[in-house]
Amino acid sequence: MSESFTISSTPHAAFGALVALSLPPQPMRRFTREEASIVARALAAVARGASSERQVYMSPIASDQDFDARVGDNGLAVTAEGFSEIALDWTETRMLAEALARAGGVA
Repeated sequence: MSESFTISSTPHAAFGALVALSLPPQPMRRFTREEASIVARALAAVARGASSERQVYMSPIASDQDFDARVGDNGLAVTAEGFSEIALDWTETRMLAEALARAGGVA
């Protein structure tokens, strides 16, 4: 696991197990398994150059914090209003994509 992020599972009364993404010092994001899988596929696509998207965005249904990342030449810059941005290089981006995919049940 990367030192930049952690992935865990957290229960939710309506949605079952949620995938919790922690990118300190930013707030935690909580994804349904389907949302985690969608973000994982988007991150994997930009990391391997298969997507020309310049932003990966998700407003998770069970989270108070959106996932918003700008795609740059050297990786991602994950932002959260009022917090420092988190820079992930392409290796960390691929690691995050793989971790989200596993947690989402698609890897």
